[in-house]
Amino acid sequence: MRRTLLLVLSAVLLLVALGTLAWQAGSSPTVLKVAVGPPDSDDNRLVASLAALLARDRESVRLRIVASRGVTDSARDLETGKADLAIVRPDVASPAKGQSVAILHRDAAILLAPAGKPFGSVPDLVGHKVAIWRGVPGNERLLDTLATFYGVPHGTIEQVPLGSPSEIEAGLRSGRFDAVLAVGTLSGRALQEVVSAVAAAGGGASPVFIPVPESDAIAGRFPTIESVPVARGTFGGASVQPAEAFRTIGVNYRLVADSGVSDTTVSELTRLIFALRPRLATDLPLANRIEAPDTSASSVLPVHPGASAYYEGEVPTFLDRYEDWVYLGVMVLSIFGSAFAGLASQASNRRRTRTLGLLDRLYGIVHDARGAGTVRLDELEAESDDILRMALEKAGAGRLDDAGIAAFTLGLDQARL
Repeated sequence: MRRTLLLVLSAVLLLVALGTLAWQAGSSPTVLKVAVGPPDSDDNRLVASLAALLARDRESVRLRIVASRGVTDSARDLETGKADLAIVRPDVASPAKGQSVAILHRDAAILLAPAGKPFGSVPDLVGHKVAIWRGVPGNERLLDTLATFYGVPHGTIEQVPLGSPSEIEAGLRSGRFDAVLAVGTLSGRALQEVVSAVAAAGGGASPVFIPVPESDAIAGRFPTIESVPVARGTFGGASVQPAEAFRTIGVNYRLVADSGVSDTTVSELTRLIFALRPRLATDLPLANRIEAPDTSASSVLPVHPGASAYYEGEVPTFLDRYEDWVYLGVMVLSIFGSAFAGLASQASNRRRTRTLGLLDRLYGIVHDARGAGTVRLDELEAESDDILRMALEKAGAGRLDDAGIAAFTLGLDQARL
């Protein structure tokens, strides 16, 4: 009996330990490393704010920033396993094992020059200098892409990298360059500052905006580039800027996840991003630009299955997620239950064997007493008293049923007689 209790206690303690481990694993947050940069970028501020909200709300998914120098380094960090997530620009670098989670914002490439400049199309820039605001390699390649599409010989449009909008007005006035290519969100403050600087260089008159009417064709040829409509009056001002709507090319910045990150984790992260978007937009209006990527099968850039499940309303339920574990738990409990039943049956059999042994001994006392002397009778009577004591203990502990009690009563009566 003691051995059976020890085995049962061990099984219970094992189940408790397994349950505790499962609870800890389920309640501990999943921390994902996200590569983003440079540190002073809007994207870095957006991810930092999102990480802070996730930690403050004690969500099941958390973010830890892996600082990078830009989208190229971020893509490399994801590809090498240094990060689980990355902010990338597909036209610059797109990691092979990266799958889209969300588009953070779409940026337009705006070509403009001071009022009075004779620029009506991209080919008109041949022989002139174009300043590339935020002269990162991706923005420089955008101008090269435009030149290639329009058949402009390489190098005939000279590029001048710029780091700050404050250089634009002085550079245009001094003739250091003749036009500006700026890439940014249409509603963002940065593009507004560029437009204002170009307008100031032209004496306050509305700048000349150079359209790209073939932007749809360019986007068809280069899938990572988009066609972007620019509405009349997008940049405001005393005089409407631009005075007429036009089209240009653009790019997007997106959050991608390693294809090895679990679908459940990515689904939850995607849900949290859109649930927290209004709170993020309170301090960072850029958050309003977060949107779902194209989830169709024809999409050039694949979407992570976890994110796709969220967008299509197919996020698995608790039972769907842990169905295998539930079945495994039921199986383990069944095994323990069978083992316990077997042990209990063995214990019951041993008790029955001991009880039958006592009854056999009573029969033996009856047999021995028939020809025994006085001294031997005293011994047999003492032995029958011991059997009575043990029978009463068993009855008191509930280990004797009515039939057993009746058998002991009959046996003791016969022994005493």
